[in-house]
Amino acid sequence: MKKNKCAGNLDEMQNQKLLKLEEYGFWIVFWALLLSIVVQLTAGLGIKEVIGEIIVFLMGSVYLAITTLKNGLWTRSTVPSRKGNALVSMIPAAVIGALHVFRMIQSNRVTANALFVTFGIMAAAYAGCFAILELFRANYQKRRSELDNIGESEE
Repeated sequence: MKKNKCAGNLDEMQNQKLLKLEEYGFWIVFWALLLSIVVQLTAGLGIKEVIGEIIVFLMGSVYLAITTLKNGLWTRSTVPSRKGNALVSMIPAAVIGALHVFRMIQSNRVTANALFVTFGIMAAAYAGCFAILELFRANYQKRRSELDNIGESEE
């Protein structure tokens, strides 16, 4: 039996356990970093003060998106759909809108024009997120099809 060089001196069960622990650690750091960014922006800090956290968050996000799509993976429990992407796109739009309204209230600059701008920003965030997710969905379906047909093309 050939031993996995990446696993080192771990047996298969230990290696699987370590992978699961690393996965949990990644997601804890990922969501904690996002929460840190949101809290700092809510507290009144500007983008310049949290740019480091944003860059690290985006690096992790881009890496995860690229590697999962390259390997034809989405999630364990769902498959991508237009309806799902439409629903998920509402989340960042709502969070961005809420942050914007909260900052307007903090600075005492709530006006009809400012609220109109907020809705425009929310619509742009929704459209951008939806477009990115649809691009990912198309890429996922293409890659998944390629991977599923590898055995058929070899025959």
